[in-house]
Amino acid sequence: MIIEIWTKEKYAGNEEQGFLTRMAHAGLKAGAARLSRLYRVEGVFSAKEFDKLGSELLTDPITEHYSLKPGKIKLKGGYRVEIWLKDSVTDVVGESVKGAVADVLGKDPATVRFGHAYYLTCESGAKLKHAVSKTLVNETVNKCRIEKL
Repeated sequence: MIIEIWTKEKYAGNEEQGFLTRMAHAGLKAGAARLSRLYRVEGVFSAKEFDKLGSELLTDPITEHYSLKPGKIKLKGGYRVEIWLKDSVTDVVGESVKGAVADVLGKDPATVRFGHAYYLTCESGAKLKHAVSKTLVNETVNKCRIEKL
C-alpha cells in the first residue's frame, strides 16, 4: 500500500515556491505546485494498521495530512509526477522506515520504499518531461511516471 504525506497548505508555501523556482531554472513555466512524500509499504497488515502508520508514524498531525489513496491532491489541468528509486538501488529512507514500522506494529513489513510526488500546472507535458529529466530524475537510479490529472 502507498501512503502519501503532504504539507498542509498554510505551511507549504516555501517548499512549493522552491520547487517552482527549480522548474523555472529548467525552462518550465509552472503556475501552481503541491509536493508529497510517498511510502510504499508491503506486508500483511490490516487497513487499521496502515492507517496507524499514516497517522502515528509518518505524519506530523500539526503540519501534514496523509492518505492511503495516493493522488488526492487535485490541480485542475495539472500533472502528477511520481519518482521512486529503482528496486535495484538501496533505499536508506525505506530501510529506516521499515525498522520503524516493525517497532510500531510489532511485525516486519516485506519492503518499504520511499518516493516523491509532484503536482503542478504547466504549459505543456513535453516541457514538463524535459524539466523533470533535467532536474528531478537520474535515470540510472530513478524511475519516473508523469500523468495528466
